[in-house]
Amino acid sequence: MDALDEPRDEDGSAARPLNLRQLEVFRAIMMSGSISAAGRALHVSQPALSRVLALTESRLGYPLFERVRGRLAPTPEARRLFAEVEQVYGGIQRVNDLAANLGRKGAGMLRVVTSASYGQRLVPQALARLLARNPRARVDFRSATYDELVGYFLTGQADLSISMSPPDHPSLDSEKLGEHALVCIVPPDHPLAEHDVIRPQDFTSSAWIGYPPGTPLGTALRSFFGSEPVMPAAIEVHSPVSALACVQQGIGPAMVDSTSLAKMPAEVTVRPIEPALSAPVWATQSNLTPLPLLGRRFLDALRAVLAKPA
Repeated sequence: MDALDEPRDEDGSAARPLNLRQLEVFRAIMMSGSISAAGRALHVSQPALSRVLALTESRLGYPLFERVRGRLAPTPEARRLFAEVEQVYGGIQRVNDLAANLGRKGAGMLRVVTSASYGQRLVPQALARLLARNPRARVDFRSATYDELVGYFLTGQADLSISMSPPDHPSLDSEKLGEHALVCIVPPDHPLAEHDVIRPQDFTSSAWIGYPPGTPLGTALRSFFGSEPVMPAAIEVHSPVSALACVQQGIGPAMVDSTSLAKMPAEVTVRPIEPALSAPVWATQSNLTPLPLLGRRFLDALRAVLAKPA
C-alpha cells in the first residue's frame, strides 16, 4: 500500500491499527476492572500492562479509561470498542472449538437423514461400525420420506441423507454407493408362498401391497410390471416397514429391498422375483459446505457394510 493510501486521523496523520496483544490487554482491563487484576489474569506485570495501555491510547488518540475515585472507569469510546472486541473474541472461540472438534478423531455431531427403507437395518449397521471406531462421536439419526429430504438440507438439519433415489436440487450432490436386490414377501399361507419365484403375472388374482408411482419403490414396480399390473394394488404404502406390517396381517404380497428391513419374522415368506430388480443406495450431501470428517467416516462404514455378502 502506498503511504498516501494509508488510513489517516482527522489531523492528517497516519492512523496505526491496533494489534491483537493490545486488544487482549484492553479486554482484560475491561473485564477485570483494574490493571493489577488484568495483569494477574494475563500473568504480566502491572507496569508492562500500563505501558501497553498507554501505547494503545496514544495510537487511538483518545483515552480508554479515566480515574474515578481511585478506580478505572471506561470511557464511552472504550465501551463501544469493547462491544466490537467481544465479537472478535467470540469468533476466535468458535474457531478454537472447531479446531478442537476436528482434532478429536471424529468427535462431534453428525446429522444423518434416511428413507424408511434404509433406516431399519442398513444405516444402523453402518452407525454401529462408525461408533465402534469413533466412540466419542454423536449422531442425530432420523427417518424422512423422499419428498422431505431436500427440506432437511435447506434448513441445516442434515449433513448426509441415504435413500433409494437422489433428491433433485442444485445445492445437493449425490453418489451411488451400491444396490440390493428386491424380493417379494408373502404371508406363509398365501398361494404365492408355494412359488419358488414370483413373476408379474402372479399378481392377477389376489390383493397385494404397492407403492405410489412417484416413490422409488413405485418406480421399481413399474419396471417390474412393464407398464401397469393387471390388478392394481389393494393398498399403497410409503415404506417397506408399512408393507411388512400389511403382509404380516395376511393382506397379500409386497416388494421390499432385501436388506432394508431387520430380520424377517417367521410369519413372512421371502421369495425372489423375476425379472430381477435392485434398489440403489444413494448418499446425498450439500455442495455448499464440505462434508465433516465424521460424515466421511460414516460413508466409509456404509461402503464396508454394502461390500459384505447379504
